[in-house]
Amino acid sequence: MDGGNNGFTLIELLVVTALFGGLITLVTGIFISSLNIERNILMTKKVLGEVSYSSEYMTRALRMAEKDYLGSCIAQGNSYEITGRGGLKFINALQDYECQEFFLVNEQIKIDIEGVVSDLTSDGIIISKLDFNVSGVSELDSLQPFITLYIESFMEKSSIIKIQTSVSQRNPDIR
Repeated sequence: MDGGNNGFTLIELLVVTALFGGLITLVTGIFISSLNIERNILMTKKVLGEVSYSSEYMTRALRMAEKDYLGSCIAQGNSYEITGRGGLKFINALQDYECQEFFLVNEQIKIDIEGVVSDLTSDGIIISKLDFNVSGVSELDSLQPFITLYIESFMEKSSIIKIQTSVSQRNPDIR
């Protein structure tokens, strides 16, 4: 009988093993990369959801601000006031004319309602910037009260989310 060559040589086995190993490494790398991308997208989505909620909550409250005719919360006759901690203070007509303030402390947006401070954002979200640009807050300036709100935030290893919105008081305040 002829002793035909029915097997593989050692070189052929090494080449096939190297190709198979390279293919497995490539597929595993793609899989891990796609998992990291998905995790980043989910974190960015969470940040965007929280910042959108906070922005909507603040704009709704700021729209319902009323002048402080008695001077019990802010300067008498004003609608809004920037505070020493960089927050914005006002009287909210929607919340039984309570004195409220939005401010940033320890990378979280807080709300102070009549001295009771609560979180507006959760611990996992990092708010790096909260700015209020205010115009028309006094009766003497002949301008409608107008606020531009700017929030910059992110979550560890996620994209930075920047939101800017403007709001004016619901009730006209021009004489």
